[in-house]
Amino acid sequence: MKRFFVLFFISVIILPEIFAQGFSLVINCQGIKADSIHLQQFDGKKDFNNVLSVVFAEKATLKQKAALPAGYYSVAADTNYLFSLLISEEKKQSITANVRFGSTVEFTGSDENQAVWKYEHRMALYGAAHNALYQQYADAQKTMPEYMLQTLVERLQAQDAQITEKEAAYKDSVAQAFAGTLLASIAQFDQELPPAPQHYYQNRTLLRQYYCQHCFDYYPFNDPRMATTPMTTQRMREFCANVLYLSPTDAAQAVEDLLTKAQVNASTYHFFFDWLSKTFGSQGTPFYNESLYLAMLDNALKYNSLDNAHHVKCETEHKLHTLNMEGTTINNFKVQWADGTRGTLHDVEAEYLLVYFQNPECPECTMIRGFLAENEELNKAIASGRLKVVTIYFEDDEELWKRYIANEAKAEYMHGWDYSGEIDKNTLFDLRAIPYMFLVDKDKKIIKKDLLYNEVSDYLKYFHIID
Repeated sequence: MKRFFVLFFISVIILPEIFAQGFSLVINCQGIKADSIHLQQFDGKKDFNNVLSVVFAEKATLKQKAALPAGYYSVAADTNYLFSLLISEEKKQSITANVRFGSTVEFTGSDENQAVWKYEHRMALYGAAHNALYQQYADAQKTMPEYMLQTLVERLQAQDAQITEKEAAYKDSVAQAFAGTLLASIAQFDQELPPAPQHYYQNRTLLRQYYCQHCFDYYPFNDPRMATTPMTTQRMREFCANVLYLSPTDAAQAVEDLLTKAQVNASTYHFFFDWLSKTFGSQGTPFYNESLYLAMLDNALKYNSLDNAHHVKCETEHKLHTLNMEGTTINNFKVQWADGTRGTLHDVEAEYLLVYFQNPECPECTMIRGFLAENEELNKAIASGRLKVVTIYFEDDEELWKRYIANEAKAEYMHGWDYSGEIDKNTLFDLRAIPYMFLVDKDKKIIKKDLLYNEVSDYLKYFHIID
């Protein structure tokens, strides 16, 4: 009876603990010295963050009760990279890795991760082979006559093409052998892009346009796990950097084409949309581009599988960003002027208006006011009578505005206060980020929305507001 009780106790207390273990990674370390071992997950930007950590031991075990989410991970001894770890399914995992620092990693319990190590090792060898050919050419340039160099170039190009062909075939074989895994998707996306037409290399704009059109040709959009990989992040950075150099029409088309390709999988689409939103749709970044952002919002609002949270946000953002578009009449509102009189913005008569929304206590607003005050071209335009600067305070602290009028307001400007609060109540302007400037003509048509202080002189000259 006692024996039965003991066995029952073991099964109730110990066995659930064993079977409840969702993830376990045992690392046998050889030739490694460190204080800690870390399992890290890529943050989708540039860093790997610790998920699990243990004190270093020759046999270290990283484990948790929950299964590890599918995605791209790495293991490090202190800050030294040891190996990559792919998790293709969120299920119970029990993996052992025998690590020889600077040499090999052997896995048991995960054929995929053994293949990952071999794949990365093979890619390094292919890279070294390509680099050796490039170095051979560079060395020959220093000593070899031109007529001999041409023959060498042809031979090196043929050898490089052979290496590229073998590399592509190997990637295909990995993708087929491990179909359905994250490794297969990585190998697919890792294929070399087809070269652009030769004459494109003489035109940087054409080359950038070609890259934007084709840089995701091999991307497995139906695999949301790819969003966790550094290679996706790097490609997105390159895509965005090239888009910025395209014409507004071509840039919008490139972004829309990419999002349309991503529509095959809702998770993938949301990842791409969020990434592009942070780059082009955030007014706090140097790459903010309203026309690109509006193209994205239009695409998202037509996507049937857009989740509710994104749909609500996109509708709100679209409404805000289509306010006061260039070529439209700037929204009108009631104003109290510095002398106590009241009227509206549209009552101001001038050939041109520079309308400047601000808060007197906003540090950046104060800084920009200083730049404007020292702008010779702007001061010349005001003195000529062709342009008026109108500052607008749109919040409800009347005493703050009066102190500004008394102590800081520049006499050459008109200063108004939205005393009724209708700008905010009726959402007449998108004032989430200030200062915010508009250049407006005599008919109150918007020439330039979101004018930057360092663009003022250029616009004054372009429209011949000053000679």
